[in-house]
Formats: sequence, C-alpha cells, structure tokens
Amino acid sequence: MPTDLLRPPPRAIAAAARSSLTDLWRPVATGAYRDIRRPRPQAAPKDLPRTIFDPTLPDNIANPHPAFERIREHPVVVNERLGVWMLGRYEDVHAAARNSDVLSSRDGVSLRGFGPSVVLIADPPDHTRLRHVAAPVFTKRSVNQLTSDIQQLAGECVAALRSGEAVDLVAALTIPMPINVIAAILGVPREHWPTFRAVSDRFAQLFAPRSLVEVTRVLGSSLQGYFQMRTFMDAEMRRRRADPADDLLTRLEVARATGELSDSEAFLYSLILLVAGNETTTNLLGMLLMHLARDPELFEELKADRTLVPRAVEETARWGSPVQWVTRVATAPYEVGGTVIPAGGKVVLFYASANRDPRKFSDPDRLDIHRDTTGHLAFGHGLHFCLGAHLARLETVTAVNHLLDEVDGLELAGPVRWGTTPSLQGPASLPVRIRRQ
Repeated sequence: MPTDLLRPPPRAIAAAARSSLTDLWRPVATGAYRDIRRPRPQAAPKDLPRTIFDPTLPDNIANPHPAFERIREHPVVVNERLGVWMLGRYEDVHAAARNSDVLSSRDGVSLRGFGPSVVLIADPPDHTRLRHVAAPVFTKRSVNQLTSDIQQLAGECVAALRSGEAVDLVAALTIPMPINVIAAILGVPREHWPTFRAVSDRFAQLFAPRSLVEVTRVLGSSLQGYFQMRTFMDAEMRRRRADPADDLLTRLEVARATGELSDSEAFLYSLILLVAGNETTTNLLGMLLMHLARDPELFEELKADRTLVPRAVEETARWGSPVQWVTRVATAPYEVGGTVIPAGGKVVLFYASANRDPRKFSDPDRLDIHRDTTGHLAFGHGLHFCLGAHLARLETVTAVNHLLDEVDGLELAGPVRWGTTPSLQGPASLPVRIRRQ
C-alpha cells in the first residue's frame, strides 16, 4: 500500500528527523560559515556604483524593472547591506552564466549560503554525476512522448472551467496541471497528487532568506513538510526495489542502490524536481494567460493561428522571466567591465534584467510574439540550463491550446496578485471570467 503522505508513522518521522541533519542543517551550517568568511563589498572601490535594491522584498518582486534599468547603467553594482555584487546587462549575465569554471553554484542560488547536494546547485564533477541520473527523462524526445498524458491532464483542468463565472486560473489550471505532470513523471500515486502542492509550497520558500536567522526560520517552518516528504519518498523508493516501474523514482532508487546517489541525494533530487518542476511552468503559464485576458486581440490571433503559440510561450518567458535571478560565488577574481569581483564574492545574475536589456531586445518591456527571442535567458544558460525547459514549454503550449479550443474569450475579473517568493515571478492569483459561445 502506498504510504500516507500527510500521516507518516512515528518511526518514519524519527528517521526523517535524523536525516534532516544531513539534508538540511549541515548545509545551513556550511553556508553560514562560508558567508561569514566571504569578502564584503564595503571593500570595493569607492567609485563603484552602490545600490540599496533588495530583490527579496515583495514590492521589488512584483516589479523589479525600474531598479533593473538603473542597475544596467553600469557593468557591476554592489549592495553593501546584502553583501553582493550585481550584474544586470545581457552580455555580462550571459557570460557569467556560461563561466561555471570561475563562478560556482556550490553555495546555492539564494542570497544566503545553503548548499545541499542537488543538481541545481552543484559544480562538476558532482553536477555531471547528478544530472546524468535524470537527464534522459527530460530530453526533447522523451518529453514529447509524454504529450498525450499532458494533453489529458490539461484537458481535465480546462474542462472544469465554467462559462460566465469568475475563476482563479492559478488555482484552477496553472497550479494543478504542472504539479500533476511532475508527480506523474516521478511515479507518485494519483491519490496523493492533491496534497503535493501544499507540501511543495513550503520548500519553495527556501529561495527566500536574506540572513542566517531567516534561513533557520524558513527551515524550521518547513520541517513538517520535510518529514512528510522524506518518509513518503523513502517508502515509495523502497517499493520500487521489489516492484520497479517506468518512472523517475525507480531511476533514483536504482542510482541509490548502485551507489551513484547517496540516500540524501536521492531524496533531495525528488524534492528539487518537485519544486522546480512545477514552479517554472506555473509562473510561465500564468503570465501568458494574464496577457491573453488583458489583450483580446492577442487571444484572437493565437486562436486563429496555433503555430504562433510556441512563439508566444518563448516571448512570455523572455518578458516575464519565471526565474528572475540566481547567485554564484567567484572561485577566483572575476572581471566584468573593468571591475574585478574578488575570489569568494557572491554575485547576483539578474536573468530578468538581461531579458529586458534594450541592447539585446528592442522595446523590451513590450510583449511582442513576433520578435526574435533567440538567446533569452529565461531558462538559464550554460551548465545549469534548466533541465525541464522542454517540459515547461510543452506543458504551457498544451494548456494554452486546450484553452483556445474550449474557450472563446477571457477577461480579467479582478486584480492580478503576484507571488512573493524571491527569485521567482508569476501570478499567485489570476481572476478571470470565461466566455464560451
């Protein structure tokens, strides 16, 4: 019998509590030690531009672009309070994302050091080893084989939308469809799908902390979800030892059994796929649906010519950048536009700013589905290019096509509320009214 996700037995909770020392608290302690030893921007040359822009504050998450315009006036700016160097120009962010030899991911992607052994924040050779486990599942060819399953899940969500009623498309479509898709890929029994998002949300907040105190607070509030997910995933992978299946949890269990992954790495892999596997698509899809509700002409254009839907997805990814920024740590002095970032310096790469850089994209604040979006950084670049990019694109295209098939129009039925998770951007609430003939 599948393990109850929300009610793990006491013995399993005790085992998960012991595992949390390796999975969570040790990376926190390591990250805190590295943060303390990190060079501070206060020592940067006095003529280097300073900023007080904090990308973790709710108002800045909702609309960071006025600050990005000011940041792009210079190759590098420093934030002394946050202790980081910031890059916003396309050319500089693109080059930095590509330069994994000097700019390391080992301390995580948030402002404070937190480096568990997961593919998202690993350097070679660990990154190569970790990515090898799941990469075959997310190739374009493999993802295309999921088309019929994704169409079914998208169809179920769209079919439930009622004409004339105000509905929150985030709750009705952009949340449930991606989480169900990644749960199916992992091999999670369908009866547990409705509970997965609530647990996933707790871990998305790991991208938020600005200080060690906040890291500790967020981890503390995530412990219940961690215990639930750890006991559930451990039980599911144990089941696959005796009863292998054609799913990602089986791949993780095989990698664990052969020593390619540790117990902790196998669990954290499933966790990061759960969070990253739905957050990006949820935000990307939500932003495109927002534009369709705001712009009837765009809705009609896509409804009449479905070949434009993939272009609309790429342009929305560029315009909105579901992943707004990541951080790296310089392992050696790193020069940008004549400024040398010292070894050990923490660097923020603003993908969202790069994607709105007029040096790369003309009239960048305007959504234009006919523009050439080649080179946008919405899915990252280089070694850490998003593992699930093909999946996010297919899910978004599929959901939009289903909506265009079934619905004759959308209109906003209230204000759009934006999410507040730092480094991620997308609607948290998108109230619309559905129009059917």
